[in-house]
Amino acid sequence: MSFAESRSQALLEADRSTVITNSILLTRRIRELQRRRQALVSRQEQVRAQLPDWAVEPLRLVGMTNEEIRGLVDDLSTAEAEAGLNEIDSGLEDIDRQVEQLENVLVATPSNSLDEIEAVIGLTVDRFRDIIVTDPNDVFYDHGEARFLAMLERVYEDLSTLMQRSRLDAS
Repeated sequence: MSFAESRSQALLEADRSTVITNSILLTRRIRELQRRRQALVSRQEQVRAQLPDWAVEPLRLVGMTNEEIRGLVDDLSTAEAEAGLNEIDSGLEDIDRQVEQLENVLVATPSNSLDEIEAVIGLTVDRFRDIIVTDPNDVFYDHGEARFLAMLERVYEDLSTLMQRSRLDAS
């Protein structure tokens, strides 16, 4: 049993009354949290862009004394706090924690239908799209990883197509 499975099982056993046990609902909640996270990241970037130049250009520190650098770092922390970055960082950490908990539950929750399997695979594909570099010109590009993502996308697309056909046939 892997760490994720044992941790997920412990979470399920600890609080069965408040756990969502449907994979589709879990994936929807995770996607909702990911949208909220992306909105916070965008807001964080906007706030950082509004900070003074010295706060976002650390290369200017070259040639300064240790006391001057410490003073600027303290000023940067104060500027970030005043701009609301601490609250944004705290919000991001909270969302990341919630996503991790829901993903642990999702790992331990068996899918009971093809729709649930499709939802879980869709979430997995999206997650891999976020972390796997597919541009061959990128320094972090790895052909094996990109090929793996392409295969995973193909499985998801095939499953989605089959599901759509079966839904059309059923109606």
